[in-house]
Amino acid sequence: MKIESIVVFQESTVPCFCIRASHIARLRAAYPAAKVTWCRSEASFQKALPRAQVALTWRFRQAWFERAPLLRRIATPAAGRDFFPITPPPQVAVRHGTHHGPLMAETVLGLMLAFNRGILEAYGRQLKGELWPREAVYDIRLLRGSHAVIVGFGHVAAAIGRLLKPFGVRVTGVRRTPQKRRPAWFSRDDALVTTDRLDAVLPQADHLILVLPSDTGTDRMFDAARLARLPRHAVVYNVGRGNCIDEAALAEALKSGALRGACLDVFAKEPLTAASPLAKNLPGLVRMPHAAAFAGEYMDRFLDEVVEWLDK
Repeated sequence: MKIESIVVFQESTVPCFCIRASHIARLRAAYPAAKVTWCRSEASFQKALPRAQVALTWRFRQAWFERAPLLRRIATPAAGRDFFPITPPPQVAVRHGTHHGPLMAETVLGLMLAFNRGILEAYGRQLKGELWPREAVYDIRLLRGSHAVIVGFGHVAAAIGRLLKPFGVRVTGVRRTPQKRRPAWFSRDDALVTTDRLDAVLPQADHLILVLPSDTGTDRMFDAARLARLPRHAVVYNVGRGNCIDEAALAEALKSGALRGACLDVFAKEPLTAASPLAKNLPGLVRMPHAAAFAGEYMDRFLDEVVEWLDK
């Protein structure tokens, strides 16, 4: 396809999710024959749609297709389909971002190291004014030799698992459908299983890492009974979608000591409010505000994918 018009509407309240002048310059250099229109508002985006062949945007409404007879491709940085709920006409291809894996992998690894090596606990005690909280970190653990069960084994989960391997972590990936080939980075003891084996592998998990979408029947997939299958020393990490955990059950497990901890980036309702069972300062609970993919290079990675896709 000869590209003659690219319309960009990539505005967000999160600074790293916004397109910048350098990105527009990159598009213009990559496609000198195309008119690249940078829209700063929804109104200007809608106004530009009638001449758009390619749209780069965080948001697109179903009704807007009628305004865009020339549109052939839409690219969005969003990985989750729940953020971009459209049904495109046959002539329009839609591409979701797949660049999040390495960014989110560093977040998960950082949480695992900080939690298991006592750094988070020591810092928390420091904020309370304690000068030498040695007893608070007696129960620190090594990542090396531990076992991570990663549920929702797509490209993000694979990036997480790959980053864990140099730290000597054994990985079990769990996915809905079988995968013909084991990842090349798997070691002999790593495994890839389907969800019918989930309950069998949970008792062996030191780390349960959830990277599940919200659109595949995952509501409260981890209820009280399933959480109870984890060993008491296990830590839960959720960087997928918050609907997959029974939050009241998780809060009770942390409060009772049935689980060692939980590091959560996502929640059933966002932004998190005081009404959530996980809004309290529970033992072993670490909260992040849906920020696992934040990085100054976020849009650079997205543009890498866009240019590769448009050049095909």
